[in-house]
Amino acid sequence: MKFRKSIMMAVAALGITAVLGGTSAFAATYYHTHGFAKSAVSVNYWKDSSVASYGYTGLADTGIDSWRNITDNLTINEKTSEPTYFSIVTYVGNTISGMDVYGVVDHWTYGLFGWTQVNPDNLRDRARVRMDHTNLKSLGSDSTGYALKKYAFVHEFGHAVGLKHNNSGVASVMSESISSSTNTPQITDKTYLKEKYGDN
Repeated sequence: MKFRKSIMMAVAALGITAVLGGTSAFAATYYHTHGFAKSAVSVNYWKDSSVASYGYTGLADTGIDSWRNITDNLTINEKTSEPTYFSIVTYVGNTISGMDVYGVVDHWTYGLFGWTQVNPDNLRDRARVRMDHTNLKSLGSDSTGYALKKYAFVHEFGHAVGLKHNNSGVASVMSESISSSTNTPQITDKTYLKEKYGDN
């Protein structure tokens, strides 16, 4: 995720939403219509040993747990060994080469010739979450720093379950502007997750 503070983008999105009468007119703008699925799905969550090595087990678990129980149609199961299909796999590294970010998510499908990276809008077998320890560490170790790190993890797992950035001006953990006050899924995030997967 690139935490850019793009005022022009946010103002433009807010203006478009206001003209067309609310956020639901642009729901598909805020989530990928395909990804793991367009309806009910059970996803397998796994942490690489690097998550514990860098001391982020609690934040990673909190990040994925934030997306549980929002819709009955998205089930997240933790696995102790690396899963292949319908999986969210998580890694932490000292840096992410070529990127100045707190974390990033990429998407993969598995076929005859192994793993192939795909566009976020394509059907996929795996979302890979990678977190950047150096940039996360720069947020500090006090309570505000912890809250900002939590935002980063929750945000990246939001991408992993299929949400896009939301810079519409409403409170959203999917905004590109990192915030300690919106570090859990907000009403708009929950609405889009339900629209993506459905809700019984």
